[in-house]
Amino acid sequence: MNTRQTKAQQTRAKIVAAAEKLISENGFDAVQVLDITREAGVGKGTFYTYFKRKEDVASEIAHTRFESIHESSAQQEADICTRITSFLTGSMDYIKQTGIRIAQQWVRGAADPQNPDGEQKLSYDRGVIRGLLDGAVNSGELRPNTPVDRLTDWITTQYYGIVFCWALTDAKDDPTRGMEAFCQGMLREYLKPFLA
Repeated sequence: MNTRQTKAQQTRAKIVAAAEKLISENGFDAVQVLDITREAGVGKGTFYTYFKRKEDVASEIAHTRFESIHESSAQQEADICTRITSFLTGSMDYIKQTGIRIAQQWVRGAADPQNPDGEQKLSYDRGVIRGLLDGAVNSGELRPNTPVDRLTDWITTQYYGIVFCWALTDAKDDPTRGMEAFCQGMLREYLKPFLA
């Protein structure tokens, strides 16, 4: 990597770090692109060199966090139910931490078939869950006849249902508690017939 590429990477990282700090302190809606560029110490035009809109930098922050949660879950020396539970509850904790307004904005966007972000996140989450299940089949923890596609759909539907209900009820219920209840009950029941 040459000096120019390194500098560009550092500038992008400064913008992302500034956005993450401001959004966590003030909430997504209260932060403007100008706030981010001031915090990062770059010009407003520099922001648009790397991102088209504020939502894009927020998506990058979220993807990095979800990837970290995924890696942590996959590396656990634990049974498949615990690994899936770790990913789902860790994700739900992060969603709750970012706040109800961001979750509601995401729900609106994800429900719009014209918005590619919703489909990308769904594909990512399905891929993580499917990967965990496939790994358990390959290691012999789950039987070879495990219906991985069907289980992936059931688990993803439950995960998204909890997020959507939390957003629709304006944070009435704790989504992490709902996810934990699902994982301790229905998830174990889903997986039990296929344990080797």
